[in-house]
Amino acid sequence: MLVRNWRAVLRYAWTVRLAIVIALLNALAITVSIITGALVMPPIWLAVLNGVLGFAVAMARLVDQALGGRDDAE
Repeated sequence: MLVRNWRAVLRYAWTVRLAIVIALLNALAITVSIITGALVMPPIWLAVLNGVLGFAVAMARLVDQALGGRDDAE
């Protein structure tokens, strides 16, 4: 079941933004490696970047997010 203000969450939540960044970076790395046969960066740095961003998503989930000035009580 979706939260009542799912549109605001989708638009303003940092967890969603960070998850999209992770997905885009992974897609970029895979696309470049398929086209050129080489990774953009060494695999260890790609793994570290994914780990850091994944941790940031988890931590952002714990932070109170204003969601563009909208209150959950509405």
